[in-house]
Amino acid sequence: MENDSWGDDASQRPVPGPPAAPTAAEARAALAGLGADDARLAERLVTPGWYHPVLGAIVAVIVCTQALPSPASVAFVPVGIFALPALVLVYRRRYGLWIGQPAGPRSKRLLGTMVVLFLLCLGAALVVKFTAVGYWWVLLPATVGFVASVVLGRRYDDALRRELAAGSPA
Repeated sequence: MENDSWGDDASQRPVPGPPAAPTAAEARAALAGLGADDARLAERLVTPGWYHPVLGAIVAVIVCTQALPSPASVAFVPVGIFALPALVLVYRRRYGLWIGQPAGPRSKRLLGTMVVLFLLCLGAALVVKFTAVGYWWVLLPATVGFVASVVLGRRYDDALRRELAAGSPA
């Protein structure tokens, strides 16, 4: 809450109008402070061992439900979709932070690779659904989605921490 009572001293009152632009030295100091913040954030950003297997299981469930007949897939897809934000919420509450975007080129590339793999897994599950292939074939793309979540997810976290610590531009 802002306090508007400045007392009798007029020199303490804010000057109306736009704020003055910072000097070059002030701007450099502010940017250096941001770099230090990124390095401290990289130290705090530790993904627990359970996170990626749980994410992989959620991805596998979503992939498997795509191949189910319509009434069943309509019932189970929301379970997987609601599990993703629940996982993020649990992580945020437990660790107090969340990074929502890549910090540099390597983490951006890894995230893009994961997204493409997940979309391919969903497409493969739909192929299983709409062809005469046995339902058990959906386990192949589900397994790929699980393994990609665990392996690439951990690599993404490592790249993200390194890029934050190094101050790599997004």
